[in-house]
Amino acid sequence: MSKSERATLDVLFPEVRAKLLRLFFTTPPKQHYVRELMNASGFTLHTVQDELRKLSAVGLLTSWSDGYHRFYRANRDNLMYPKLVGIVQLSETLPRAKSSALDRPRGRRARKTVTRRKSRRLPLDRPASWDLFKRQGKTRRL
Repeated sequence: MSKSERATLDVLFPEVRAKLLRLFFTTPPKQHYVRELMNASGFTLHTVQDELRKLSAVGLLTSWSDGYHRFYRANRDNLMYPKLVGIVQLSETLPRAKSSALDRPRGRRARKTVTRRKSRRLPLDRPASWDLFKRQGKTRRL
């Protein structure tokens, strides 16, 4: 997949969730441990752990530990399991969306480059405007 095109799954879900769903809801189902998921997805450990916590909280994943690794697997008993497997498989066969079509259109302001003049700094003993000492319509004489 090129950077200029994105799969439907990547459009529907945040990038980290889409990658994890691909890893868990493909056939045949596999178990994965956290560091393996981190290396396969390219995300940081904390990001992967946070997403695994969310997917486990809604019952899409089950986890267990062997004392050294924490393993995760798709929960086949969850009612959404067959649907998610279908979505992941279908996403790979659908045409990809162009990233340029997904980006926010640039407005007039974004296209126009504005050049601003630098403001001159005045010495501290000089007032910013000599009009401070004028009265309305008349000047005061000392």
